[in-house]
Amino acid sequence: MASENSRSASLAEIISDSTTKIEAYRKEEGLPPLSLGPDAPLDVKYPPNIEQCRRALIDASLELGDLATGPVELRLVPGWAVMTMFAVTQFIFDFDIAHRVPLTGDVSYEDLSKTINVGASVLRQVLRAGMPYHMFYESRPGYVAHTATTKIMAREPLIKDWTGLSTDVLFPGGAGLTEALRREPAANDPAKTGFMLAKGEGESGMYMYLEKHPEQARRFAGVMGAFQQDEAYAPRHLIDSWPNDVQNGKLIDLGGSTGTVAFALAQAFPGLEIVVQDLPGALEAAKVQEGKNVSFMPHDFFNEQPIKDADVYMFRWVLHNWPDAHVQRILRALIPSLKPGAKVIIFDEIMPPAGTMTLSVERNQRNIDFGMLILFNSKIRDVEEWKEVITQSDQRFKVTGVRCPEDSRLSLIEIEWQP
Repeated sequence: MASENSRSASLAEIISDSTTKIEAYRKEEGLPPLSLGPDAPLDVKYPPNIEQCRRALIDASLELGDLATGPVELRLVPGWAVMTMFAVTQFIFDFDIAHRVPLTGDVSYEDLSKTINVGASVLRQVLRAGMPYHMFYESRPGYVAHTATTKIMAREPLIKDWTGLSTDVLFPGGAGLTEALRREPAANDPAKTGFMLAKGEGESGMYMYLEKHPEQARRFAGVMGAFQQDEAYAPRHLIDSWPNDVQNGKLIDLGGSTGTVAFALAQAFPGLEIVVQDLPGALEAAKVQEGKNVSFMPHDFFNEQPIKDADVYMFRWVLHNWPDAHVQRILRALIPSLKPGAKVIIFDEIMPPAGTMTLSVERNQRNIDFGMLILFNSKIRDVEEWKEVITQSDQRFKVTGVRCPEDSRLSLIEIEWQP
């Protein structure tokens, strides 16, 4: 038994117990033991009880590793490791190494060096630097082959896009953050983010940058689309938490793109008349569905709302991309069109209080939050930050409820206009 005051022993027990259960399940299902080798399955979906074990194993391993590393090495080692992983990943991406190494078998450093016009010696040096981080391995002297983590870069376009987005957008943005905050201490201008300082060309923000760089825009849209496919972002969570008193009437879906969520709401609540508003480019692929009371209208939500006296105005997974001052501008643009009692629904991410999440979940949430900062000068707001930005827009906006659907990454904030 672990001592009550021995955190490391307790974590070791969690690791041992969780690993035993995971490996037993894999054996029962005819799966190989956990591995990152070239023949390992790339993505195994576990049932809820085994997934819980997997998450527990990840959290305990992360914490125990930190405890064993100690405070000095935790400050000395990770920075070097992150630099190495970033540089090697960028090298692999920029020279398309994942596609130049055969999915089965191997290739010599000499032959690979000729295809990318980089000397064999330095090629070997760079790839060997990534091998302790599971990027490729030497199958025999002088030859390199895939691990599971590099094979997936070659086989899955989404992973390749995410890698490119990381190396070309996120990492430069992080490097530019300090100087950006020296110039814009309040971080309230989307034109003065870490990324815009590092790679921008005078654009007014990230979206304008993407308009001028179609390949980056394609990657960005693909990655965001993959997020939308996650069950945690499914429209059913919005439907399940939708207020009972606004299941009929006119709904304006601001920033609703091609109407995926609007059509789901129309199916669930036939009494709603829904107008999807977005910029013209975002509406190009939109198609009206027969039998669904959904229409489309070009509109920039920074401008005054043209549809007056609607019952509900909705922002789903939109406002987290904007700094506080811009969120206030967006909400104020509604005011001339609001009738007394009109509802504003925000369905977006809400950051749980610090220290209340498991270690892996908190790191993931803080990574996303940090990404919002370096790309948009925005944030994942906690409940109080949401209430503050709403009421500072206008005191007549009253937050009347907050719902956090189970298993959803997004939560519903219900606002009523009370003039």
